[in-house]
Amino acid sequence: DRYGFKKISHHVTLEDYDAWERPYSEHLERRRVKWDALMKQFGLSTDQPTRFPPKSEKIKRYARKGIPPEWRGAAWFWYAGGPGLQKKHEGVYFNLLSKIKRGEELKDTDREHIERDLNRTFPDNLTFKPDPSPSSARTSSSDDGDSGPETPIIGALRRVLQAFAVHRPSIGYCQSLNFIAGLLLLFLDSDEEKAFLLLNVITSDYLPGTHGVSLEGANIDIAVLMTSLKELLPGVWAKLDDQPASAASNPLTLPTVSLATTPWFLTLYLTTLPVESALRIWDVLFIEGSKTLFRAALAIFKLTEPRIKAVQDPMEVFQIVQTAPRALLDVNGLMELCFRKRGQGFGGLSQDTIERRR
Repeated sequence: DRYGFKKISHHVTLEDYDAWERPYSEHLERRRVKWDALMKQFGLSTDQPTRFPPKSEKIKRYARKGIPPEWRGAAWFWYAGGPGLQKKHEGVYFNLLSKIKRGEELKDTDREHIERDLNRTFPDNLTFKPDPSPSSARTSSSDDGDSGPETPIIGALRRVLQAFAVHRPSIGYCQSLNFIAGLLLLFLDSDEEKAFLLLNVITSDYLPGTHGVSLEGANIDIAVLMTSLKELLPGVWAKLDDQPASAASNPLTLPTVSLATTPWFLTLYLTTLPVESALRIWDVLFIEGSKTLFRAALAIFKLTEPRIKAVQDPMEVFQIVQTAPRALLDVNGLMELCFRKRGQGFGGLSQDTIERRR
């Protein structure tokens, strides 16, 4: 596809993809014209922009319909407050790399786990896939881990994850951060410092505690999701709730199916939804915050509701929740459900409600 990912998967055929992609490309072109006009209104460049209009209701509307793909990384960085963070933390990333190079502070377990996950990060993406030709193969140095052909972005990913593990010892390295950092590098033209700063924002502001050693934050967020599901989609909840009645008083006694939803938040949907669907959620996340992730989860349950209600076996329900999202190509339909306030939408779920439930 336009990002170097495979179009087809176990869940999406080439015919499905092409049938979706043709009209969606036209949608992107229409949105690009709108964004161009908006940028010009603010006197901003439309050629590789690094600055964007301030957050407003109009910007929220525009982001919900998609940021132009080639501007995405720069827009995420801008709306997450990246330029200010870059000034505030000037030199921090490179100082961390120097410490690691001197053999200081990086735990052996973090180093090993990072090394293990590097080549598991988007192995089907052209930018990440090792080039087998001898002329283009880079070899990892022995102190970095396994030797072998390596693309430049894998080296960048190693450095970002190692620096983050030293900078945030309460997290260190958590499996799934490789996907988030990898995608940031892909859309930030491999700017390691920017990817490092955004990884910090995501793990502290949008998903606090989610990637900590105990994963307590992840469990809390799934409990918040399940509470919202019980309230807003009681028919779906009735099929998911497999805990004894005595557990009802404890909000952290989660149904078995919650295990299938934990990766949704841990990887910000990157291993759950088709790529464009996940990217559209990211477009909104950096402007509106973590309520976006909860609304998206509810929309996924709404879209899979007919299939969930059609089966009786709890294992079949688990399988549907685990696999059905990977076929949800219709991202415009998904986003419409996330933000519509009337009828079947989840636009009424506010950030305040989420923080209170957390």
